[in-house]
Amino acid sequence: MKDGYLRGALSPQATQRQWDVLAAYVAAGGSVRDAAHLIGIRPSTVKRHLADLRARSGLTTEQLIYHGTAEGRLVVPSLDIGRLARKRAAY
Repeated sequence: MKDGYLRGALSPQATQRQWDVLAAYVAAGGSVRDAAHLIGIRPSTVKRHLADLRARSGLTTEQLIYHGTAEGRLVVPSLDIGRLARKRAAY
């Protein structure tokens, strides 16, 4: 880990878009594919944003979810489960 970084302390460079991707991942029930579809990006981009957040913080994805929620950084949008199920069936 780089000097000056504490495990669990998020770098100020973590972007709002990365937090949005994490929120979509949570809203999609942990599905990278569904999270990508919710926010209109490719699954590989979701994976890259999540990996970057994990690398910056030294936390697992689950720990990031708890940490982000506790700090008020992670806001999960409401999700229409029926809509998501229909989109999943269309794949």
